Amino acid sequence: AGLPLEPFTLLSPSLGLLLVFRTNASYSRWDQARKFWGLNINHTRDLNRMATTWYGNQSEYDNADFLGAPEGGTASSSSLSSLSSSSAESDPIDPVEREYLLGQVSLMTWAFVRSMK
Repeated sequence: AGLPLEPFTLLSPSLGLLLVFRTNASYSRWDQARKFWGLNINHTRDLNRMATTWYGNQSEYDNADFLGAPEGGTASSSSLSSLSSSSAESDPIDPVEREYLLGQVSLMTWAFVRSMK
């Protein structure tokens, strides 16, 4: 009067386990992709942070003593002041150009991340 239940009874546990394993594998791939996406976002933020730090963080305080140390202070402060004086001898960075170029870095990293979606 109907379909026999024996095949369904015998196959349902194996089909259930197959479905569970497929779901776990799928979630594992999704979780791994989410972690890699987070790393990608963090690396692009780091790149922007490094570009901002590296590209001429000059201000009117560039000729100041390191951390307010007196003139001719410790050896480390004098060596650091010699480093800052060598960068002060270079041409000053135009703030408008700096803002434009850092904006370009931000746009390029944003476009890279968007292209990964």
